Amino acid sequence: MSTSLEQIHEEQEHGLAPHVQVARARAGVLMLILSDALSIIAVLAGGGYLNVLNTEGKFRIAGDNAPTFLPGLLVAIALLLSGLAYYWWERRARKSGGVGQLIVVVLAWVLMIGALVGQIWVGRTLGYSAPFQAYESVILLLTWYTVVHLLLAALIGLLILGRVLRGRIAGHDYIAEVTGYWWYYTVIASLLVWLFVLLFQ
Repeated sequence: MSTSLEQIHEEQEHGLAPHVQVARARAGVLMLILSDALSIIAVLAGGGYLNVLNTEGKFRIAGDNAPTFLPGLLVAIALLLSGLAYYWWERRARKSGGVGQLIVVVLAWVLMIGALVGQIWVGRTLGYSAPFQAYESVILLLTWYTVVHLLLAALIGLLILGRVLRGRIAGHDYIAEVTGYWWYYTVIASLLVWLFVLLFQ
């Protein structure tokens, strides 16, 4: 049963030509990715600058522990597998008019949830205490910024699962495509942030 808001939204959507809906969805997601990528680049550039500058050797002082390698590696593997699973599902869904194998998109979502839980665990076990030094601040910012990205991807994945289970992807395969843009971006950006953190060790 639709709510009145959904009815209004559907009426507005039906008034647009399909190619306009697709172009609007693509442009919206790409603008979101661009703005987010610029913020990540700014954080990485700032952290890299502070690391290279290392004024009076105070960027990283004794007691500034790096995040544990193994949990970060497990998060990276889960992200990579999630991205591959989503890619496989999205390609099949686009070829078959929006119908893909449910188990594959569920797997992609579960792996994203696993990566989210792992990243939260990494953040909780850093062991930093206030006042935070420069190195600790950069690591905390990157760790929790990644958590926000993974949480957003997990929520989007939940919405996609809802559409798939209700059969609302069929005929709207561009939704799987534009969701894939954010999904792949989240995976790639998170992996690059993890590699950047490894360079600080």
